[in-house]
Amino acid sequence: MYTVDNFILDLESVSPESLALCENLYGGNNSNSLIRKHNLKLYLQKMKTLNPNILLLGEAPGYKGCRLTGVPFTSEKVLKNHPFFFNQDFQFINQQPESEKSATIVWDTLQNFKNIPLIWNIFPFHPFNGNNCNTNRTPNKKELEYGKQLVIKLLQLFNIELIIAIGRKPESQISDLGIEYKYVRHPANGGKSKFVQGISEILQ
Repeated sequence: MYTVDNFILDLESVSPESLALCENLYGGNNSNSLIRKHNLKLYLQKMKTLNPNILLLGEAPGYKGCRLTGVPFTSEKVLKNHPFFFNQDFQFINQQPESEKSATIVWDTLQNFKNIPLIWNIFPFHPFNGNNCNTNRTPNKKELEYGKQLVIKLLQLFNIELIIAIGRKPESQISDLGIEYKYVRHPANGGKSKFVQGISEILQ
């Protein structure tokens, strides 16, 4: 039986050499990696108890968000302040928690609904520009296809009936998974109102 621990081990085992200009957030045993793995395990275990049937699928971790927390579409401020994450022993890399705009928009929107979806990224590692880890880069075709195989593994853990693709990049990889899917606008770069409208129409 495939478990949350198995999934995290699969993430951890991806070698840096295979990722090019990307950071495996869960690789190795340095303090930051251990925090991210700890947080991701807490999150996935909680979602297992909630048994969601919807997957909200983003693009890739941002350097001010998931790159710090290990949990997709969250920031340290979201983990610290949002009721969904209260009293669950989440850990932090920074003493002063960072905020991240898209994470804030997503959780401000989701708090209006009871059926909280599972959240993941089509590419779960952090792509960056050049040698600067404090940047975000759109994953390329090879990275998207690589991430799709990890999405397929994640789907073994949950009874997902609908995938909501946040943006065109994740949408491009899910048409042949045999699961119904819908597209919503990514909240970044002026997309907040369309994102909120799209999510609300689906989850209400």
